Amino acid sequence: MQTRKWMKTCRCCLLSLLAFPLMSFTVVIDAGHGGHDAGAIGKMGVKEKDLNLAVAKQLGSKISAQYPNVKVVLTRETDVFLPLQQRADIANKNHADLFISIHTNAAENRNACGAETFILGTERMEDNLDVAMRENAVMKLEEDQTVYQGFDPNSVESYILFELMQNQYMDNSLVFAELVQEQFVGTLQRANRGVRQAAFWVLLKSACPSVLVEMGFISNAAEEKWLASTEGKKGIVNGIFDAFEKYYKR
Repeated sequence: MQTRKWMKTCRCCLLSLLAFPLMSFTVVIDAGHGGHDAGAIGKMGVKEKDLNLAVAKQLGSKISAQYPNVKVVLTRETDVFLPLQQRADIANKNHADLFISIHTNAAENRNACGAETFILGTERMEDNLDVAMRENAVMKLEEDQTVYQGFDPNSVESYILFELMQNQYMDNSLVFAELVQEQFVGTLQRANRGVRQAAFWVLLKSACPSVLVEMGFISNAAEEKWLASTEGKKGIVNGIFDAFEKYYKR
């Protein structure tokens, strides 16, 4: 009888150990731009690449501290330039369960404001083509452009390829994107520009649920000041973290 109980206990322990690897979770956090690619620059001289990196590092640290069992990978931890394809490759190499690309928006209209979160898609592609072209334009700064197989970030025709791609991760990407927007709007009281679809290369090539977060408009003087402040960055980090926590606990 005792032997049978002991065998049952051992079997349960063994099953738990075998199941553990299946419960692992990896999140890759991508700080957009970097190095000689400053991204957008505000009127106060604040550079997008610096804001993106600061938020990415703080977010990564907070997730690691609160969830030590989660593997956190940053595509860059310093002010270096990374090709778009390499950012997606990092997510794929680490078998990411979630990819978060951090960006700061800009527009010719200096009154444009608010936060928005993108997932891969072509819905209302014309409306979002300008931001997709701006974020994909970093390809032109790269020495080796052969990996993009003739894709021209400045050509409307090139974006037709996205309409032919099926994103098997769209449902979970949408879930996380909506959680992020809920935090930005409900908790941080940011103007809501919603969850939108756009043809971003890093989202297309990342084989996992993926979102691109536009934290706010650096071209808006008030938002630039808030985003550059300690309070602003802390608020953004907490908002994305809370969204991650809800998504992870699903």
